[in-house]
Amino acid sequence: MNRKKTLPAIASAVLVIGAVAYLMFTSFGESMVYYKTVDELLAERARFEGKPVRINGVLSRGSLRHDASTDEYRFTMTKQGQALEISYRGVLPDSMQDSQELVVHGVLEKSSNLFVASEILTKCPSKYEAQAQAKGP
Repeated sequence: MNRKKTLPAIASAVLVIGAVAYLMFTSFGESMVYYKTVDELLAERARFEGKPVRINGVLSRGSLRHDASTDEYRFTMTKQGQALEISYRGVLPDSMQDSQELVVHGVLEKSSNLFVASEILTKCPSKYEAQAQAKGP
């Protein structure tokens, strides 16, 4: 092959490979979100303040409150004796109820004990237990 044609081809290939690698690593890094329980999050609070994280815990009985003027919900989640106040604006899942296990996506505010949620997911273990019992061993 001619040297004049080889050098630009190699430079173009390196440029394309570098651009693809850069896009893959930057988009992958942004989509990573940690998954922690309430007690783990609070134990490593400084590490996770202001960063997106998913947390797991139990909705404390009787803690759900709604402020109609701001359309904000507040409730407490607990795990292993640790409690965290959650703030959420939006539609709550229909299946959300006291003492239920939740997974909440959001950000732990700096210098406060408030977790600002952007998404709430409910876990329904009783649904899956009933299905397993119906199928038998």
